[in-house]
Amino acid sequence: MTYLPANGSPFTVSMGMRAMDPNEWIEIDEHIDAEIAQKRELLATNRKQVFAALEEGLAGSQETLRKLIEFLPKRFPERFSEPISIDPNMHPLEQASLLIQEDLVIMSPAPEGQWILSAACVCFPSRWDLLDKVGENLHSIHGPVPHYEERIGYATDAMFSKFTPDRPGWRINWTVLDSPDLFQPSGTGRKARAHESGDLETFAANTYFRSERQTLWALTTGDVLFTIRTYVNSLEQLDERFPQFRENLGKTMITSSAQTQEYKGWGPIWDDIQAWTGVHQ
Repeated sequence: MTYLPANGSPFTVSMGMRAMDPNEWIEIDEHIDAEIAQKRELLATNRKQVFAALEEGLAGSQETLRKLIEFLPKRFPERFSEPISIDPNMHPLEQASLLIQEDLVIMSPAPEGQWILSAACVCFPSRWDLLDKVGENLHSIHGPVPHYEERIGYATDAMFSKFTPDRPGWRINWTVLDSPDLFQPSGTGRKARAHESGDLETFAANTYFRSERQTLWALTTGDVLFTIRTYVNSLEQLDERFPQFRENLGKTMITSSAQTQEYKGWGPIWDDIQAWTGVHQ
């Protein structure tokens, strides 16, 4: 599956929530075995960076595991047989994460209409560190995100409070990065500007469009389950598959604010993006 929200429309900061068909909650592709193996390795070698759980998140984690155990054999019978075996010595959210490619986050209600990150297994972060987020509310979690507070901060709190178990939703987030790695807890070294040597083909082959399909589902515990399914394609791959992608990407990116460009780390590749897309400010 490929999601291309950079469709030529102006860049906006919004939730962009859509109603989700419950049958389309989880997505599986040919990379599942490799990605679950990577999760296992990260949980063994970098556990503190990818897994955290407070007591407040236990009930939601248990419900998440039960939900997946019921859902997966029905939706993907060719991969999952009933019953799915459970290890009672493993945290339920960790077990749940190792069944699927999605990362999992439990948001729990807190006083004054706030929501805190109470448990998470995030093996494929997009340049953020789970250690800085656990126990924090939505405003603190999104503190570094330009325009979040003034545009959607309190609306997001209100939306979380209105979720019900029978009305799940989904949205898309995206960025452009210089690395295809799924595990990116912090920024990596930026590539030298390709256009100086005229090698824009090399630039497109080594620059990546990273999209996240995020779902939100209210649990009967009162928590909200947040899933993150990450896809990575090179600009070259998407250009070959989607003829309008190159121009649309340029049109969307040039409308982003200076603060957004800095936050996403686009500065070192900005000239290359304009040269490759043919769209200039």
